[in-house]
Amino acid sequence: MILPPLPPKLGWIVLILALTGSQLTAPSPQAEFFETKIRPLLHRHCYNCHDQTATAGLRLDSRAGLLRGGQSGPAAVPGKVDSSLLVQAIRYQHDVKMPPSGALPNEEVEALERWISEGMFWPAHRLFTLPQYGFSDAYRSHWAFQPLDNGPVPLAPEGTQAANAIDHFLLARLADEKLSPSPLAARRKLLRRVTYDLTGLPPSLRETEMFLGDASPAAYTKLVDRLLASPAYGERWGQHWLDVVRYADTTGNSADYPVPEAYKYRNYVIDAFQHDKPYNQFVREQIAGDLLDTDSEEERWERIVATGYLAIARRVGSRPENTKHIMIEDVIDNFGKTFLGLSIQCARCHDHKFDPIPTTDYYALYGILNSSVFPHPGSEYRLPRYNFVYRVGQRKAATVLASYEKELAGWNAKERKKYEEYISFQKRRITEPGRSQEIVWQELRTLRAERADFARTEPALETAYAVQDGEIRDAAIHLGGDPRTKGHVIRRGFLQILGGAQVPQNYQGSGRRLLADWIADPHNPLTARVMANRIWHYHFGVGLVRTTSDFGLRGARPTHQRLLDFLTGYFIDSGWSVKALHRLILHSHAYRQASLDIPANHERDPQNRLLWKANRRPLDAEQIRDSILAFSGQLDRSRGGRHPFQHRRTYFYTVHEPFSESFPTRRRSVYMMRARLQSPQFFSLFNNPDGNLPLSERSKSTTAAQALWLMNSRFMHEQTRMIAAYWSTESVGAAHFLNKASRNIFGRASRPEEINLLSSFSSGMAGKGLGKRAGFLRAMLASNEFLFLD
Repeated sequence: MILPPLPPKLGWIVLILALTGSQLTAPSPQAEFFETKIRPLLHRHCYNCHDQTATAGLRLDSRAGLLRGGQSGPAAVPGKVDSSLLVQAIRYQHDVKMPPSGALPNEEVEALERWISEGMFWPAHRLFTLPQYGFSDAYRSHWAFQPLDNGPVPLAPEGTQAANAIDHFLLARLADEKLSPSPLAARRKLLRRVTYDLTGLPPSLRETEMFLGDASPAAYTKLVDRLLASPAYGERWGQHWLDVVRYADTTGNSADYPVPEAYKYRNYVIDAFQHDKPYNQFVREQIAGDLLDTDSEEERWERIVATGYLAIARRVGSRPENTKHIMIEDVIDNFGKTFLGLSIQCARCHDHKFDPIPTTDYYALYGILNSSVFPHPGSEYRLPRYNFVYRVGQRKAATVLASYEKELAGWNAKERKKYEEYISFQKRRITEPGRSQEIVWQELRTLRAERADFARTEPALETAYAVQDGEIRDAAIHLGGDPRTKGHVIRRGFLQILGGAQVPQNYQGSGRRLLADWIADPHNPLTARVMANRIWHYHFGVGLVRTTSDFGLRGARPTHQRLLDFLTGYFIDSGWSVKALHRLILHSHAYRQASLDIPANHERDPQNRLLWKANRRPLDAEQIRDSILAFSGQLDRSRGGRHPFQHRRTYFYTVHEPFSESFPTRRRSVYMMRARLQSPQFFSLFNNPDGNLPLSERSKSTTAAQALWLMNSRFMHEQTRMIAAYWSTESVGAAHFLNKASRNIFGRASRPEEINLLSSFSSGMAGKGLGKRAGFLRAMLASNEFLFLD
């Protein structure tokens, strides 16, 4: 378990080292020589042919294998160097010369000779204690690894207005720097700001009138509560989380196989935010939901679906089933950055160069994940899907599907044979009597269509793209990150800087449940801090720690560390309630202040690091698209489900013919199909994530290509014509039309000069009034006033 907090200046690691230091043991000289010189050499040069494959009957992955030898007899004789066939082969003094790619360097030959001459020591196992990683004072004292500072809230300076503790912290700092806060924003601007922040959509005219017409002191509180209760809230904040966890509906391998079940995890995330699932529980379920106790069948299935967080790890290459270590690296990279704000994956090949994360910590985590079964969604060279989780259970599903799977296997064999024949014709580029590449291709297409007809008869059993516990085993260090060259075996466990807890020797399971508890422990100084900072970031456009996924020594220091710790403590004390933290932040004067510039402040703090005003922020791609659809009356507010993929048993995608479909929809952008190898032009232009990498901070670029798309794209032309027709007819005057457009798009009434401009723009265009108004709307929607939150 994670240790209780120590005084801030000491940190946890002092106690950890004190407790464990007396237990450290070093390997024997023979073991150290074998693990550092001999085993890596055998991995590099011999195991491709002489491990389990046993080419020529010879295995070199055990002492017994060497003594037994292969077709030519024993490979080595302890103490007898010159008569050992292995030595003769590597000296190139035998008919069989090894390795065939070229002679070994002299130092490696000498190492093998020494090892054989000294008796061929081979340790019974590779699990022994390594020297502990040394933590420097800089590591121990780094702010992010310290317990929360629960000191008193400072007093707000006399003469300033503070709505809650957030303002006390900020105003005290501003006073120290001799800066003045901005006044509160106008109610119209505040309404637009908070509505977009919480729902990703513009306020409707009715919502605007309702808020502006409510003069009660509780009007703003009622607004915030209404927005937090709206289904649009879960969709908006679910999208933030999906950015960070690099969600996609396809795998990212060379053929980009689709995963029809991925949407279940997406909807789980949306529901979690909508229903304010405690964040610590949200974390636990995504890492180990299948291992948690449940009270009902619905809850059990929901938690299994939650582990889709792990399952959606990106697969790479044409044979991703053979590169599980890369998939696990992607998982470790993501949960390190997402939950802890640490780049753990940097320790895959060597000790982290900047943060206190040794390679041993990486492989302690790797062992936990490697003891879990990940689903295979299909690939070019291993087409059948497997290891998906069935709701009825794997055994019952196997019984139900037995006859179907047997017959499908026959179809698969025929399809593979026909495909190989096609490839053969393609490579040879020749024809045979009555046969050709084109003929075989048509036969293959016919066969696949017939196979698809049968494949669609699969018994209807609900599945999830989720993980399960598998064969439990600790992992060996991959020397230099190469899984073929292995070093010491590392006990499964957690980061040393965060307690260094290990999976007990008699523990039954992968350790994922323990990992979930270690991450979500309230004494862990990082998990709640990182999430509190993310929430702040999405409300202010910049976090108190600007590097929202990097709290390490190379990340930015917090501009207001005590405020961040206060928010973190409030978050935990509220039951890890995201909505409670929203309410606290949104009710502060800091959030509600105007974005007006104050020259004296700008001179001293041009980047507004001390938050003396609100930051103007650009709308993101989803907000722009969803707003335009809402303006035109075309936005479908219904909940998204499974995308219209073909049946999951009918895929034949390859690197040359990858999945490339798109599924147009009028639903909110969060429900659009996200493919890893392609992205709609609009989303690419407006800095959307592509699903390959976690994205915690959207870039804020403004480019000419964006303006050209907003003015000239087919989508914008279609939508602005519909908006013009939706808001008016040609008989409606320019003033009435523009006032409605301005109130919807900008949240304000139109101005006289704008009405004159529209009238002038539309004059002399008989029969083209709506078309001209559509053009004027495109100019409005391409303006900074729409594209930015003031």
